[in-house]
Amino acid sequence: MDEAESTSPNRSESLAWPPAAPPGGWGSWYDPSSDILLTPRRLRGLTHPIRVRLLTMLQDDGPATASQLGRRLGHSSGVTSYHLRVLADLGFVEDDTERSNGRDRWWRSAYRIAGFTVRSPDDPGDAENVDLVTQYMRACVETFHKRMVDYVDSLAVRVDELPTLPWTFDDQPVALTEDEARQLAWDIRNLVGRYHRERGRKDVPADAVRAYFQFQLLPDDLPDDLPEDLPDGLSDDPRDGLPAPEDGESP
Repeated sequence: MDEAESTSPNRSESLAWPPAAPPGGWGSWYDPSSDILLTPRRLRGLTHPIRVRLLTMLQDDGPATASQLGRRLGHSSGVTSYHLRVLADLGFVEDDTERSNGRDRWWRSAYRIAGFTVRSPDDPGDAENVDLVTQYMRACVETFHKRMVDYVDSLAVRVDELPTLPWTFDDQPVALTEDEARQLAWDIRNLVGRYHRERGRKDVPADAVRAYFQFQLLPDDLPDDLPEDLPDGLSDDPRDGLPAPEDGESP
Protein backbone atom coordinates (compact mmCIF):
# COMPACT_ATOMS: atom_id res chain seq x y z
CA MET A 1 0.00 0.00 0.00
CA ASP A 2 1.49 3.33 -1.00
CA GLU A 3 1.16 6.61 0.90
CA ALA A 4 -1.74 7.83 -1.25
CA GLU A 5 -3.71 4.70 -0.39
CA SER A 6 -3.00 4.71 3.29
CA THR A 7 -3.94 8.37 3.85
CA SER A 8 -6.82 8.69 1.38
CA PRO A 9 -10.06 10.01 2.87
CA ASN A 10 -13.32 8.06 2.69
CA ARG A 11 -11.47 4.93 1.63
CA SER A 12 -13.71 1.85 1.56
CA GLU A 13 -13.03 -1.79 0.79
CA SER A 14 -14.90 -1.47 -2.52
CA LEU A 15 -12.95 1.53 -3.79
CA ALA A 16 -9.24 1.34 -4.56
CA TRP A 17 -7.09 4.42 -4.24
CA PRO A 18 -6.29 6.43 -6.25
CA PRO A 19 -9.32 6.29 -8.60
CA ALA A 20 -8.90 4.31 -11.79
CA ALA A 21 -7.89 6.58 -14.66
CA PRO A 22 -9.98 6.87 -17.84
CA PRO A 23 -8.46 6.05 -21.24
CA GLY A 24 -5.61 8.47 -21.82
CA GLY A 25 -4.98 9.09 -18.12
CA TRP A 26 -5.54 12.20 -16.03
CA GLY A 27 -2.99 14.57 -17.50
CA SER A 28 0.17 16.11 -16.11
CA TRP A 29 -1.68 18.34 -13.60
CA TYR A 30 -2.52 15.37 -11.33
CA ASP A 31 0.12 13.89 -9.02
CA PRO A 32 -1.38 11.01 -6.98
CA SER A 33 1.44 11.26 -4.43
CA SER A 34 0.37 14.75 -3.34
CA ASP A 35 -3.07 15.45 -4.86
CA ILE A 36 -6.51 14.03 -4.17
CA LEU A 37 -8.96 13.25 -6.95
CA LEU A 38 -12.51 12.79 -5.68
CA THR A 39 -15.25 10.78 -7.33
CA PRO A 40 -18.98 10.61 -6.45
CA ARG A 41 -18.68 7.93 -3.76
CA ARG A 42 -15.53 9.59 -2.41
CA LEU A 43 -17.35 12.88 -1.76
CA ARG A 44 -18.71 11.87 1.64
CA GLY A 45 -18.76 14.82 4.02
CA LEU A 46 -17.45 17.39 1.54
CA THR A 47 -20.75 18.60 0.14
CA HIS A 48 -21.13 21.50 2.58
CA PRO A 49 -20.28 24.94 1.11
CA ILE A 50 -18.29 26.01 4.19
CA ARG A 51 -16.17 22.85 4.03
CA VAL A 52 -15.47 23.35 0.34
CA ARG A 53 -14.29 26.91 1.02
CA LEU A 54 -12.22 25.91 4.07
CA LEU A 55 -10.42 23.21 2.13
CA THR A 56 -9.82 25.57 -0.79
CA MET A 57 -8.37 28.27 1.48
CA LEU A 58 -6.03 25.87 3.26
CA GLN A 59 -4.78 24.52 -0.06
CA ASP A 60 -4.37 27.94 -1.63
CA ASP A 61 -3.19 30.04 1.31
CA GLY A 62 -1.48 27.53 3.55
CA PRO A 63 -2.03 26.70 7.24
CA ALA A 64 -4.38 28.80 9.37
CA THR A 65 -6.32 28.74 12.62
CA ALA A 66 -10.10 28.43 12.92
CA SER A 67 -10.28 32.07 14.04
CA GLN A 68 -8.32 33.31 11.02
CA LEU A 69 -10.47 31.28 8.63
CA GLY A 70 -13.64 32.39 10.40
CA ARG A 71 -12.80 36.07 9.94
CA ARG A 72 -12.29 35.54 6.22
CA LEU A 73 -15.52 33.58 5.85
CA GLY A 74 -17.58 35.85 8.08
CA HIS A 75 -18.32 33.11 10.62
CA SER A 76 -17.36 32.51 14.23
CA SER A 77 -14.43 30.29 15.17
CA GLY A 78 -16.99 27.86 16.62
CA VAL A 79 -18.52 27.30 13.19
CA THR A 80 -15.19 26.92 11.41
CA SER A 81 -13.81 24.67 14.18
CA TYR A 82 -16.77 22.34 13.78
CA HIS A 83 -16.33 22.00 10.03
CA LEU A 84 -12.55 21.68 10.31
CA ARG A 85 -12.96 18.76 12.70
CA VAL A 86 -15.33 17.07 10.25
CA LEU A 87 -12.80 17.57 7.46
CA ALA A 88 -10.06 16.18 9.72
CA ASP A 89 -12.14 13.11 10.61
CA LEU A 90 -12.54 12.45 6.89
CA GLY A 91 -8.83 12.91 6.15
CA PHE A 92 -8.98 16.12 4.12
CA VAL A 93 -7.16 18.35 6.64
CA GLU A 94 -4.81 17.73 9.57
CA ASP A 95 -3.13 19.43 12.50
CA ASP A 96 -0.11 21.55 11.65
CA THR A 97 1.94 20.41 14.63
CA GLU A 98 4.85 22.72 13.77
CA ARG A 99 2.68 25.81 14.27
CA SER A 100 0.13 24.67 16.86
CA ASN A 101 0.69 25.62 20.48
CA GLY A 102 -1.23 25.63 23.73
CA ARG A 103 -3.29 28.62 22.64
CA ASP A 104 -3.81 28.23 18.89
CA ARG A 105 -4.56 25.12 16.84
CA TRP A 106 -3.34 25.41 13.28
CA TRP A 107 -4.78 23.41 10.39
CA ARG A 108 -3.36 22.48 7.01
CA SER A 109 -4.60 20.62 3.96
CA ALA A 110 -3.52 17.00 3.73
CA TYR A 111 -3.21 17.40 -0.06
CA ARG A 112 -1.74 19.94 -2.48
CA ILE A 113 -4.73 20.00 -4.84
CA ALA A 114 -8.23 18.54 -4.62
CA GLY A 115 -10.03 17.72 -7.87
CA PHE A 116 -13.30 16.04 -8.75
CA THR A 117 -14.28 13.81 -11.65
CA VAL A 118 -17.10 11.58 -12.86
CA ARG A 119 -14.83 9.98 -15.49
CA SER A 120 -13.18 7.33 -13.33
CA PRO A 121 -14.26 3.88 -14.59
CA ASP A 122 -14.56 2.53 -11.03
CA ASP A 123 -16.94 5.28 -9.85
CA PRO A 124 -18.85 7.13 -12.58
CA GLY A 125 -21.78 9.35 -11.76
CA ASP A 126 -25.08 7.46 -11.68
CA ALA A 127 -28.70 7.87 -10.59
CA GLU A 128 -27.85 6.91 -7.01
CA ASN A 129 -25.37 9.71 -6.40
CA VAL A 130 -26.30 12.42 -8.90
CA ASP A 131 -27.87 14.56 -6.14
CA LEU A 132 -24.63 14.40 -4.14
CA VAL A 133 -22.60 15.30 -7.23
CA THR A 134 -24.96 18.19 -8.00
CA GLN A 135 -24.70 19.62 -4.50
CA TYR A 136 -20.89 19.41 -4.45
CA MET A 137 -20.58 21.05 -7.85
CA ARG A 138 -23.02 23.82 -6.85
CA ALA A 139 -20.88 24.54 -3.77
CA CYS A 140 -17.82 24.83 -6.01
CA VAL A 141 -19.63 27.07 -8.50
CA GLU A 142 -20.69 29.37 -5.66
CA THR A 143 -17.03 29.76 -4.73
CA PHE A 144 -16.07 30.54 -8.34
CA HIS A 145 -18.90 33.07 -8.64
CA LYS A 146 -17.96 34.82 -5.40
CA ARG A 147 -14.35 35.13 -6.54
CA MET A 148 -15.44 36.87 -9.75
CA VAL A 149 -17.88 39.19 -8.00
CA ASP A 150 -15.27 40.12 -5.38
CA TYR A 151 -12.86 41.10 -8.15
CA VAL A 152 -15.47 43.21 -9.96
CA ASP A 153 -16.40 44.89 -6.69
CA SER A 154 -12.74 45.78 -6.13
CA LEU A 155 -12.40 47.79 -9.34
CA ALA A 156 -13.29 51.03 -7.57
CA VAL A 157 -10.02 50.84 -5.63
CA ARG A 158 -8.01 49.84 -8.69
CA VAL A 159 -8.86 52.86 -10.84
CA ASP A 160 -5.24 53.84 -11.44
CA GLU A 161 -4.37 50.27 -12.49
CA LEU A 162 -7.29 49.64 -14.83
CA PRO A 163 -5.48 50.50 -18.09
CA THR A 164 -2.75 47.91 -17.42
CA LEU A 165 -4.48 45.15 -15.46
CA PRO A 166 -4.04 41.73 -17.16
CA TRP A 167 -6.98 40.07 -15.39
CA THR A 168 -9.92 39.19 -17.58
CA PHE A 169 -12.89 36.93 -18.17
CA ASP A 170 -14.62 36.17 -21.41
CA ASP A 171 -17.08 33.85 -23.09
CA GLN A 172 -17.06 32.75 -26.69
CA PRO A 173 -19.42 30.40 -28.54
CA VAL A 174 -17.63 27.44 -30.09
CA ALA A 175 -18.70 24.43 -32.14
CA LEU A 176 -16.84 21.22 -31.37
CA THR A 177 -17.34 17.50 -31.01
CA GLU A 178 -17.27 15.76 -27.63
CA ASP A 179 -13.82 14.37 -28.44
CA GLU A 180 -12.62 17.88 -29.33
CA ALA A 181 -14.09 19.22 -26.08
CA ARG A 182 -12.18 16.59 -24.08
CA GLN A 183 -8.98 17.47 -25.89
CA LEU A 184 -9.50 21.19 -25.37
CA ALA A 185 -10.01 20.74 -21.62
CA TRP A 186 -6.94 18.48 -21.48
CA ASP A 187 -4.81 21.06 -23.31
CA ILE A 188 -5.98 23.91 -21.09
CA ARG A 189 -5.26 22.03 -17.86
CA ASN A 190 -1.80 21.03 -19.02
CA LEU A 191 -1.03 24.59 -20.14
CA VAL A 192 -2.16 26.14 -16.86
CA GLY A 193 -0.26 23.45 -14.96
CA ARG A 194 2.99 25.13 -15.98
CA TYR A 195 2.17 27.94 -13.57
CA HIS A 196 1.37 25.82 -10.52
CA ARG A 197 4.30 27.22 -8.60
CA GLU A 198 4.56 26.26 -4.99
CA ARG A 199 5.62 28.81 -2.40
CA GLY A 200 9.33 29.08 -1.78
CA ARG A 201 10.47 27.82 -5.18
CA LYS A 202 13.50 29.68 -6.43
CA ASP A 203 12.26 29.83 -10.03
CA VAL A 204 9.20 31.93 -9.15
CA PRO A 205 9.71 35.50 -10.48
CA ALA A 206 10.10 38.12 -7.78
CA ASP A 207 7.15 40.12 -9.14
CA ALA A 208 4.80 37.12 -9.47
CA VAL A 209 1.36 37.50 -7.90
CA ARG A 210 -1.11 34.78 -7.13
CA ALA A 211 -4.08 34.53 -9.46
CA TYR A 212 -6.86 32.06 -10.16
CA PHE A 213 -7.53 30.55 -13.55
CA GLN A 214 -11.18 29.55 -13.85
CA PHE A 215 -12.70 28.11 -16.98
CA GLN A 216 -15.97 26.53 -17.96
CA LEU A 217 -16.69 24.50 -21.07
CA LEU A 218 -20.43 23.93 -21.10
CA PRO A 219 -23.05 22.84 -23.64
CA ASP A 220 -25.53 25.47 -24.81
CA ASP A 221 -28.44 23.03 -25.11
CA LEU A 222 -29.94 22.28 -21.71
CA PRO A 223 -32.41 19.38 -21.45
CA ASP A 224 -36.09 20.26 -21.50
CA ASP A 225 -36.87 17.97 -18.55
CA LEU A 226 -34.75 19.60 -15.83
CA PRO A 227 -35.89 18.56 -12.32
CA GLU A 228 -38.13 21.07 -10.60
CA ASP A 229 -36.69 20.39 -7.15
CA LEU A 230 -32.93 20.68 -7.22
CA PRO A 231 -31.02 19.25 -4.24
CA ASP A 232 -30.60 21.67 -1.38
CA GLY A 233 -28.60 20.90 1.74
CA LEU A 234 -28.08 17.22 0.92
CA SER A 235 -25.28 15.28 2.51
CA ASP A 236 -24.54 11.62 3.13
CA ASP A 237 -22.55 12.44 6.27
CA PRO A 238 -24.68 11.40 9.26
CA ARG A 239 -23.21 14.25 11.28
CA ASP A 240 -24.92 16.65 8.94
CA GLY A 241 -28.23 15.55 10.36
CA LEU A 242 -27.32 17.86 13.24
CA PRO A 243 -26.96 21.58 12.64
CA ALA A 244 -23.52 23.14 12.83
CA PRO A 245 -23.11 25.55 15.74
CA GLU A 246 -24.46 29.01 15.03
CA ASP A 247 -22.20 32.04 15.07
CA GLY A 248 -21.40 32.87 18.66
CA GLU A 249 -21.99 29.31 19.92
CA SER A 250 -19.38 26.76 20.90
CA PRO A 251 -19.48 23.45 19.04
